[in-house]
Amino acid sequence: MIVREVRLEDAAAIAEVNREALGYDFPLESTQDQLARIIKAPNVVLFVAVDSEVLGYIQLSDYENTYHRPLKNLITLAISPRHQRRGVGRLLLAAGEEWARADGACGVRLVTGQNRVDARKFYAANGYEVRKEQTNLIKWWA
Repeated sequence: MIVREVRLEDAAAIAEVNREALGYDFPLESTQDQLARIIKAPNVVLFVAVDSEVLGYIQLSDYENTYHRPLKNLITLAISPRHQRRGVGRLLLAAGEEWARADGACGVRLVTGQNRVDARKFYAANGYEVRKEQTNLIKWWA
């Protein structure tokens, strides 16, 4: 198993992981469009774990504000259910944290759903602490 930066040709596998692991049924064409944007974006990284296929992925970006030191935002860590509990998540998390350190971040923050009990246990086992509970709001305009 290796970890590498995402490629546009990984779109179908990423869409499948999103569907299976996260319950997001985002169209393949839209996934391809988003990957193209992510690949070109500054200070955003998306790594995939690959064996004979894409097993999962992690995406991080800058999290800058005026009230604490620089952090990275762990946007998504998703592993195909067929490959969970095999060390894929730990390997991807380590790669993401290594990238964050190398880019000068003082830590990694993330948001996960209350209902994602296994994810919360995974992050706790990997040194993440609950800082505060929040409500996730969004306003769509398109």
